[in-house]
Amino acid sequence: MTILGQQKTMVLNLRRCNAAVLCMLPILMALTSFGPASSRDAGKTVDRDSVVARNVRYEVRESPSEKGHKCLYRDERQMLCPGTAFIAFEKHHKTRNYDLIVISMGELGSGTRWWDWKLIIESGKQAVIKPLANQCLECEIKIERLEVQLNEIIFSYRQEQRLISVRFHSGQLTMRKSKLDAREPLDEDTCGMLFGNYEECRSTERNPADCTMAHANSSHFSILRAEDRYAGISYGSLQRLCKAACSTGKAMGRTAFFKKVCRR
Repeated sequence: MTILGQQKTMVLNLRRCNAAVLCMLPILMALTSFGPASSRDAGKTVDRDSVVARNVRYEVRESPSEKGHKCLYRDERQMLCPGTAFIAFEKHHKTRNYDLIVISMGELGSGTRWWDWKLIIESGKQAVIKPLANQCLECEIKIERLEVQLNEIIFSYRQEQRLISVRFHSGQLTMRKSKLDAREPLDEDTCGMLFGNYEECRSTERNPADCTMAHANSSHFSILRAEDRYAGISYGSLQRLCKAACSTGKAMGRTAFFKKVCRR
């Protein structure tokens, strides 16, 4: 075969290969979309003011009777008016027969971080709202299990040094609380945050009488959150460590702090 003939053959084979790949793309995409439901759907992030579930439209609007407060509407009908400054759609989960929408509500302001969380259970014919978490500090609600065909979802979050598990199954909601282990190691980010605040305590410019782990509002809430989510953390104990470092000008190094305070 001549060189020109070889080049033509290569071009033809390349075109065939490209066509085959393009034809296979929809098939490959379809195949990868299947799998265990428990590992596939972590929850759809939604518009915080409106969402559609099983052809039912939910919206957050201004309260018709209380200025500055919000209400929840289901297909133009008022469903909930908690008398709070905001209502927000957080996540949208789907099972075989139900759509579940996680919503948060509460007040606004730099000193307000405790909010209520509820679950809208929508079947397409009717809906109910169930409590998920009450006055939870910057709640981080996770999905531990999702079984689409079994109509089952297990939520979990940490609050007041307890692990709360909420199980939804076929329209019913059950809650279980268990104490956290005080020996549990802190995650690295939380420990790093605490150590960063602690390091400031040994500054020679600090007045021991006014020594604190948190001089900023953001640091204060970060420590509160750590105390809320870990049984082995105490704001008071951290303050005592800080005052000791302030009075002596000496503080634990990173390795010692991670071992003693964070159990890492």
